[in-house]
Amino acid sequence: MSNQENNNIIFSLIEEEENINQQNEFNMDELLDEIHNSDQDILVPQMIHYKENFTNKELLLICEYYGIAKELKANKCNKDIIVQFLVNFESNLENYEVVCKRQNAWFYINELKNDKFMKKYVLW
Repeated sequence: MSNQENNNIIFSLIEEEENINQQNEFNMDELLDEIHNSDQDILVPQMIHYKENFTNKELLLICEYYGIAKELKANKCNKDIIVQFLVNFESNLENYEVVCKRQNAWFYINELKNDKFMKKYVLW
């Protein structure tokens, strides 16, 4: 046998009842406020994404897909208003299916545009 020392480590865990009870208590209003604020935090990056990566024409094309472009064109809305309107539309749970369908279609269009062979067949 080798000359290895056997070191035993002993530890104990003591839970205090008071700390456990404090951890289980929560305030429902604080939780709802946190959820509401996190929703707003999610919308800001989406708005920035649309502002920086899309032109007015592209944003109106997305709005046209959703069937909301006529209202925006009629009011001659600027880019900030279009983006805000679009993000509000897409964040509404009632529009979830059409938003997913549009995002999926845009993904495939970009895939076709980036393909050496297929890009000549995409009129976009």
